[in-house]
Amino acid sequence: MKPRDREEELRQAGLDFSSKPHRPSGFQRRAGTPPAPGELAGAEFLRFVGEIDDLEDLERFALECSRCHLRSGCKGVVFGEGSPRAQIAFVGEAPGADEDRLGRPFVGRAGKLLDRIIDACGLLRDEVYITNIVKCRPAANRTPTEEERNYCIPYLHAQMRLVRPGVLVSLGAAATQGLIRPDAKITRMRGTWQEWRGIKVMPTFHPAALLRDPRKRPPVWEDMKSVLEELGLRGPA
Repeated sequence: MKPRDREEELRQAGLDFSSKPHRPSGFQRRAGTPPAPGELAGAEFLRFVGEIDDLEDLERFALECSRCHLRSGCKGVVFGEGSPRAQIAFVGEAPGADEDRLGRPFVGRAGKLLDRIIDACGLLRDEVYITNIVKCRPAANRTPTEEERNYCIPYLHAQMRLVRPGVLVSLGAAATQGLIRPDAKITRMRGTWQEWRGIKVMPTFHPAALLRDPRKRPPVWEDMKSVLEELGLRGPA
């Protein structure tokens, strides 16, 4: 499916950020016994996810997801965490082994480096929002495919609709490709402002790339300074 066709399908399914979120009557009727994600197909799934107006309800729904083959090869769904009113949201590509084991995003070596980046911005981890485009770990920590991103990205649409951050930081190529365009090159796009569904996006290198190549650390810090400036925040001198 072409990006424009997918965008139109999602918009028709109720994932348009131009309207205020509301709790659908269907969700109220099924409160307590909501359908499992696998019970909803196609547009019905997209519409249901797009109408959930509470982050905790969305998480409970997502944790039961087995819509794609990734769920059978991992321990569980890693939904995301952080402030529901965060000004900055960090979006990576997919959970790794540590994240899959603990059920939390960015808790391995790359996560510890992300914590240091957040701290350098003068913020606490609890003050930002952290998640991935793909919520289940791909085998051997491989990069998720475009098909896998397409299965899972409605959850990210709903998360960002509810959190509504001032800036979204896309970490690495896969996240940037899922948000901006499938052929995006992180080496060319990082440090340049983009837009996704009305939210400003700053693409930058994934923390794992910084562990492999420390020369990428200064550019990431420059990107984060741009984010702080955009939001009117002052990091440490």
